[in-house]
Amino acid sequence: MKTAFHHAALACLVILVAALFPAFAENVPAFELKLDIDQDGKTDRVVVMQDLGAPADLYIYLAAGEEKLDPSRQPDFVRKGLTEDRVTDLESQGKGSLVITSCFGCGASKSTEDTLTIVYRKGQLLVGGYSRSWDWNQQTSDGVKTTVGGCDINYLTGKGTVSKDLEHAKPIKRKFMPMPLKDWSASKRPKACNF
Repeated sequence: MKTAFHHAALACLVILVAALFPAFAENVPAFELKLDIDQDGKTDRVVVMQDLGAPADLYIYLAAGEEKLDPSRQPDFVRKGLTEDRVTDLESQGKGSLVITSCFGCGASKSTEDTLTIVYRKGQLLVGGYSRSWDWNQQTSDGVKTTVGGCDINYLTGKGTVSKDLEHAKPIKRKFMPMPLKDWSASKRPKACNF
């Protein structure tokens, strides 16, 4: 009787926790990082949630880095579907910059790796940089066609470079402007970063 009661109580507790904390009941953060992204002297927290094969969602909690995160707290910034690719790294690179690395294929015969740099300027989260590299092998009637290359865009300086095949990187003849993070998507990446 006691065992049946304990199992019933445990089941009720799990249901209660799932109802109270739905965001964390089903998903465990793929990545979590503490940094001072808005450079106000308080530690912020960045969380990337991604289920297997699903797009990655980005949550930013300002001034919540040193405390235990309350699941009922609403994030200060949310970007659903930040990338369709698998997030492989989340890091801080000084001055509050946040770098998110993702890949498609991840080293397979058809693969790309994207790096998105996020900065906080004048009260707004911006895309400060974007880089992409590719190594794409396609079967043709003559064998295998390999396409390799990469691009590197610095939205803060307005400059970018691109390389195709085994050539050295060349400047892109275009001025780039910082883009609000809320507006970023893979379709907004520069044409030079497509292959």
